[in-house]
Amino acid sequence: MDTAKKIADRALEFGADEAEVFIIESHCRGFTIEKNSVSSISGGVDRGIGIRILKDKKLGFAYCTEEKDNEEAIKRALSLSKLGKESEFTFPEPKDIKKIHNLFDQRIVEYPTKEALEGAVNLVKSGLEVDKDVIVTRGGLSYGYESFVVVNSKGLAVEDKGTEIHAGVSMVLKKDGISTGFEDYSSRILEIDFCDLGKKCAELTVKGQNAKKIEDKKMTVVLTPHAFANLLEFITAPALLGEAAHKNESVYSGKTGEQVASEKLTAIDDGSFAGGLNSAIVDDEGVPSKRTVLIDKGILQGFLYSQGSAIEFDKDTTANAMRAERFASARNYKSPPVVKARNIIVEGECEKVDALISEVDEGVLVYEVLGAHTSNPASGDFSVESPILFKIERGEIVHPIKSAMLSGNFPECLKDVRGIGDDHKLVSGGLTPVSFSIPTVSLGGMRVTG
Repeated sequence: MDTAKKIADRALEFGADEAEVFIIESHCRGFTIEKNSVSSISGGVDRGIGIRILKDKKLGFAYCTEEKDNEEAIKRALSLSKLGKESEFTFPEPKDIKKIHNLFDQRIVEYPTKEALEGAVNLVKSGLEVDKDVIVTRGGLSYGYESFVVVNSKGLAVEDKGTEIHAGVSMVLKKDGISTGFEDYSSRILEIDFCDLGKKCAELTVKGQNAKKIEDKKMTVVLTPHAFANLLEFITAPALLGEAAHKNESVYSGKTGEQVASEKLTAIDDGSFAGGLNSAIVDDEGVPSKRTVLIDKGILQGFLYSQGSAIEFDKDTTANAMRAERFASARNYKSPPVVKARNIIVEGECEKVDALISEVDEGVLVYEVLGAHTSNPASGDFSVESPILFKIERGEIVHPIKSAMLSGNFPECLKDVRGIGDDHKLVSGGLTPVSFSIPTVSLGGMRVTG
């Protein structure tokens, strides 16, 4: 905090009209699993300083990794500001901040390496106990903690810290054909069952044996949390950013107040969500985190904004500024803040997943989709591959399916929600920093191509 304040003051001395300093430090450790054994251990500390200055209504940004280099970074930011465009941007004022539960667990900070290694080994052992012929193709464990400070020349000074642990495993089985499976778990607190993860992954892998082809047709598609999250990440989340909406680059542009999804569906972005993978007391500009209802029972309520985009489009910030590079899933000091979804939460009247499946006359149960990043958030059109899916007939899962393509218009699919499961899971984004608290969902209007 003292360092950040000194650098902000120095930026003003160098001629900035306003200044902001963001310092982040992360400590991580991890184990990598390949071919049924732990292949490597890694760890380290990453620390850096991001500096934004406002000069003559123009923004400039630069960063450095050492405090001793801050003056050069300030000079670069001032120089780069000359290339920017004039705006009415100003850094946010300090506001009251509320505590958020389940974001920091001292047990993760102190997690013994020997115990963590044992957990990674158990991911493999528990899978082999289900079937000795499964092969763990990849997997591992990572855990650590992060702290950050954001200070600006308008008196804002905030510090926060958090922990996170993630374990995942993928397996393959070559007997009656080739089948694959995966399972993972992410949390801000140390509550993880490695044996259960390995067992579930192996059971899914074994279940995929003797896969059959499927005929091409439209049918009900039941998306498990990972599959649903992947489509939301690359289609719905970008379309709910205010900048895209105001520039007519979103399928939801100009549709505030309209029915854009089934009345069974409510979607929220909440950076203050207790235990959320992307929660913090403030966003990356120091604005207190908040809950923003985006779609309420199918009705579009609004969009997401940072301080800058809110000022540009005459809206209120929703505390959705994040510092993340393109195709990166974690915040860093090397990027200025941009608007990103944080924790997307899907709500609605929930029922048991078995009940969802029992209501399907003909359809598929999908565990994974690939290629969602090629979707078009401006139109909502998508075409993705699913390597892990199962046929549903008359309310029962009857057999696994060989790899199939799923296609359609996702906003139209969301208008045809058949049901929402009660199995909410924390899922991190694949190529963006968004995360989810998300259930299985049953949708219509999707074409399945074998």
